[in-house]
Amino acid sequence: MNQKQLEYFIEAYRSRNIQAAADKLYVSRQGISKIIRQLEKELGQVLFTRTPRGLEPTDYATTLLPHAQRLLEDYRYIEGMNTLASQSKSVVTIYALDHILTYLGANFLLDFHAAHPDIILSVVDTTDDAALDGLAAKKCNFAIVTGPLDNSRFQGDELFFSRYCVRLHKNHPLAAKQELCYADLDGETIISKGRAYQCFRDNIDRHILLPGLNVKILGETADESIITELVAQNHAINIGYDYAAVLNTHEDIVLRPLGEGTEKGQSVYLITDKYTLPTTASKKFRQFILDWLPASGKHIVLPSFSH
Repeated sequence: MNQKQLEYFIEAYRSRNIQAAADKLYVSRQGISKIIRQLEKELGQVLFTRTPRGLEPTDYATTLLPHAQRLLEDYRYIEGMNTLASQSKSVVTIYALDHILTYLGANFLLDFHAAHPDIILSVVDTTDDAALDGLAAKKCNFAIVTGPLDNSRFQGDELFFSRYCVRLHKNHPLAAKQELCYADLDGETIISKGRAYQCFRDNIDRHILLPGLNVKILGETADESIITELVAQNHAINIGYDYAAVLNTHEDIVLRPLGEGTEKGQSVYLITDKYTLPTTASKKFRQFILDWLPASGKHIVLPSFSH
């Protein structure tokens, strides 16, 4: 199965029409029909049933589709590597929890580039689970996510500890408290990133729903501008990480630590796959970030987080 066969099969599946697929791929109707027939012969399976309405995918084709899409992504990734190789530069790809790079700041990129001008950092914002899935699928060199770690598959270095905090309007009754506990959230309206993130699941599932507290979830979004707007208008409060909270300040919003006598939160780790040998560029990046963080003095400074 080659790249052309994958492209033609996927487009035929999407279009459900040979002519429409041919137009999209800028090839002849006969050309795409020939490739589909060749692929069916190679696989020993019928992929489409021809009907007056167009193409009807078989069950085999539906099962094949996600695998074909992944293979095509791999082909395109390799092509991208060839393009980057012509620049005589190495690329380190990092799938990171949202806003980690923003927290590290522009100086992080500038300092890394000054130290390693032959390496390009490619950072993708995503969720904890998607970052680990990408690492397992070898789509990235590192994941930056919160713990706990699956030590059977991954290994990691702790970068920093991120505390849970609540963002709320300065006139909200809870703003009078210097620290909030989970019981304070009973009956409150919440806007948060959502169940795709470990922070949400840990707070909402374990500390709120399981003990029987009642919260109203206004919505779930990773869009920090929407979250900030809703909190600033006193429509909801937000539960999240302190590293992200300090990046989205507003004159009408205050931050309060969330805990019950002890700090609640999760460590943020730089994760690698135990069974993948690191590239030379990956080794340099790992050492750089582990040296850079302590030297930069990067940490959260909020008076309300002091005990």
